[in-house]
Formats: sequence, C-alpha cells, structure tokens
Amino acid sequence: MEKLDCRSIMIGDWVMVKLTQHNTTVTNIDSNSVYTEAAFPLRYDEIEPIPLTPEILEQNGFEDWDGWLCFDTDEFSISWCGTILKIHSDNGTCELVTCMYVHELQHAIKLCGIEKEIKV
Repeated sequence: MEKLDCRSIMIGDWVMVKLTQHNTTVTNIDSNSVYTEAAFPLRYDEIEPIPLTPEILEQNGFEDWDGWLCFDTDEFSISWCGTILKIHSDNGTCELVTCMYVHELQHAIKLCGIEKEIKV
C-alpha cells in the first residue's frame, strides 16, 4: 500500500481514514497534517489511499468494453484495465500511466485538463 504524504496528495483527493474506514476528501494539507471533513486534522499515518476498483469506476459512469472500463465523451476518453490507465484527448494526445488508487486517477484527470469529478 502506498504511503501518503504532503507530496502525494492534493486538495480534493479522496482518502480513507484508517481508524474508521471512512472515505473523505482532503480540504487542506501541510507538512504534518491532512485536513478533511473531520473536526480535527489527521496525521499522514492515519490515512491511506483508496484502491481503484471496477465498482468505483462503474458508479462514476465507466462501462465495460472488452475488459477495459471506459468513460467516453466527445472531448476525451478514459480507459482502465487492472492498473493501466489510458487517457485520450480530442487533440490526439494519449497518456498511459499506472493507476492503482482513486487519488492517482484524480491527479491524471486533472493533469490532462479534464473536468470530471470522481465520487466514492
């Protein structure tokens, strides 16, 4: 499991609180603490990444196309199979990255300039 720190997460990322197994979004970060919807800041060792699963993708509108879970619009397409994420944009660019956690998917989408909110 990836260990999270202030360099690996961004505001808006989904993480899981280890103690309660509750999924929450990051609202602020600093070098020692993560702020979420909780009433108090959390230490980095109190959170963990949320594994990316077919169920999470399906609840976000992804559909199964020959073993790949895909989300397609006129401007872009996102495809995921196991740990491989492919993003194609309308300008012909293609990104291929390893993606095992929800926050990594969120980062890839943001870096490609795609406006798609992921819900957990």
